[in-house]
Amino acid sequence: MSGHTAVDRRVREALWPFVEQVVEDWSLPAVAVCAVHRDRVLARGFGTADRSSGARATADTLFHLASVSKTFVAVAVLQLVESGTLELDAPITSILPALRWADPRAEGITPRLPLSHRSGLGDVSDYGWHQPELDDDALARFAARVAGWPLERDPGSGYRYSNAGFELLGHVVATVGGAPFEQHLRTHVLEPAGMAASTFLRDDVPHHLAALPHVGLPARVPGFAYPYTRSHAPSSSLHSSAAELGQWLRVHLARGDGLLSRTTHDSMWRPCGETGKPGWHSGIALGWFRGEHRGHAVVSHPGSDPGFQSSLVLLPELGIGAVALANANAAPVSGIAAAAVDVLLGLEPGGLSLPPVTARLAPVLASGGVEAAADLFHRIVAEVPSTSSVEDDEFEDAVWGAIELHRTDLARPVLELWQRVRPESSAAWRMSGWAAEVDGRPDEAATHLRRALALDPGNDDARAALQRVTSAAPPAGLAP
Repeated sequence: MSGHTAVDRRVREALWPFVEQVVEDWSLPAVAVCAVHRDRVLARGFGTADRSSGARATADTLFHLASVSKTFVAVAVLQLVESGTLELDAPITSILPALRWADPRAEGITPRLPLSHRSGLGDVSDYGWHQPELDDDALARFAARVAGWPLERDPGSGYRYSNAGFELLGHVVATVGGAPFEQHLRTHVLEPAGMAASTFLRDDVPHHLAALPHVGLPARVPGFAYPYTRSHAPSSSLHSSAAELGQWLRVHLARGDGLLSRTTHDSMWRPCGETGKPGWHSGIALGWFRGEHRGHAVVSHPGSDPGFQSSLVLLPELGIGAVALANANAAPVSGIAAAAVDVLLGLEPGGLSLPPVTARLAPVLASGGVEAAADLFHRIVAEVPSTSSVEDDEFEDAVWGAIELHRTDLARPVLELWQRVRPESSAAWRMSGWAAEVDGRPDEAATHLRRALALDPGNDDARAALQRVTSAAPPAGLAP
């Protein structure tokens, strides 16, 4: 049996049935998966790209990738470095002289530092999905706001994940490249990589190829709410498919062929520091995480925005990689990508945690309300052996996307259920406080957040939110 035939058979007989079962057990709208073995790309979609229309997901369905977008920005920056038009270790203040920098320590920020999340910048707190900025100047305006921030630490002094740093890098690309960020990425990265349908502009996504976000419980399409604004294009807004991401994996398994020289590509993946996280994300390089899988070196990147999850992983020394995409927040995409890698290694897929209890609660909550769902929850908790994960994280995954999109109406039934079955959960009251803050009810938000702190004085997110809602600042859709 040829190598390709053997790989095809393993994927067909082991991986695809595994993914189908995950979609059913987790009650997911859609998942798309790609497995790459050297030059062989196998991709498939499962489930429904849009539950409101019943459109099926395929290998060509375009998903919002969230932070997987950053791997493309890293290539664009290093292309400019390779061409001699940008210096990786030049002060960003000299590259973007039009910006007014509030903190003198910004002189120490170079493109290398935000690429490796060591710039000293904090992270984005309000993405403004509910008030998208769609004009060509949106990214420049946000970069100007970031320049006005005080740094959280000295540049280069340690790892701190910052989406804002990548918005700055996107503005660097647009400024040095002389074209809007999205146009530059299409011309210099996407098209040379063979990704003609992929785009950073949501308006370029054909309706029949679009995966829509699903939030709340049961997970549903939140109308016109969508995680997209051009002010956060570099960190978050690439739309791509499992099939075209297979091309992206092939380019990198070939050490940047057609995009970067091998020397520059190798430098992109060279470790820059530790993150303090386990597994695939224990180290950071330039725009990529580093780690290991079953003793093999891994480069990867995850993504998470309201209604979407993504995971991309490569084992370069073995010539294999995988992508998993989903249009819901409860999807175990990293586990699915790991299963795909294991199948390519000749192992059985598995290793996922129990499905979330919310998958079983959703239809009952929809048809019978909070009381019926609470009764079912207590019966599930009593099951021996356990068949569902009943942790707070499962409820949080069901609500945070809806709240961040300012569709709190889709979150409130879940919040009420969560409060009913877990009245001593600090997380439940923190999320309830955030929902009230988004709705412009600061007194109600403060009541919930004080309860969260009474239950857990170490809940720093609740403390920060309480400070916001009790200050003179107007309420905003701030992520917890």
